[in-house]
Amino acid sequence: MSDDDKNLDIIGLGKLAEAIPDASWNRLVKTACDTFSKLISPITATTYGLGQLIQSKFDGMVDAQKVLAADTVKRAMQKVDKSKRQPKGNPKAIILVRAVENASNESDENIRDIWANLIANEFISNDVHPDFPRILERLSPSDAAVLAEIGSTTEKDSVKRAVKAAVHSLEFMSMSFSRFVEEEADFSREQLQHLNLVRISSGQWNLTLIGEEFLKSVADPTFSER
Repeated sequence: MSDDDKNLDIIGLGKLAEAIPDASWNRLVKTACDTFSKLISPITATTYGLGQLIQSKFDGMVDAQKVLAADTVKRAMQKVDKSKRQPKGNPKAIILVRAVENASNESDENIRDIWANLIANEFISNDVHPDFPRILERLSPSDAAVLAEIGSTTEKDSVKRAVKAAVHSLEFMSMSFSRFVEEEADFSREQLQHLNLVRISSGQWNLTLIGEEFLKSVADPTFSER
């Protein structure tokens, strides 16, 4: 395996630069910068101020953050293209800036992929609620798994599909939900309830309307049940 091909996610963000030789790291950072600028160029062309704002946020990041931010935006744009859906209107600055900033600090690939889903959905539908980035930044991988577990019990077809679309490509789907139920589910349910994503009624945990819409916003737009 070459230095450029090392899995950046299995090492912490703080150790990212240390794990790769200087020459390879410099190439990696330059590629990330070039990739990011190319990906946001369509935004700059149509909404100059937003494109400049996102680029300035990116330029102010440390190198390790730039690598993770570029990776997330690249994933998001690939999802937009693969979805074959025509984007509606212009994405909201508050969504994109918060998403890029948070993704740049997230070394967990599963959560970063959820950020990519949120960015892609904002590009496609332009209807991601401005509060959803704040909610997502407060979720751990185990919180996300428990939210998906609770969402999977819904009787609403659109929400069931959103749950499947949100988690079908994520690594934690290869783990048993019982692991989280046994080890971390109680705390995660408390956190999800605090965020008003779930509620308990007659001993049964269910999604709130906010939880349902949040799951739709972080669902992978490329998902197909066929």
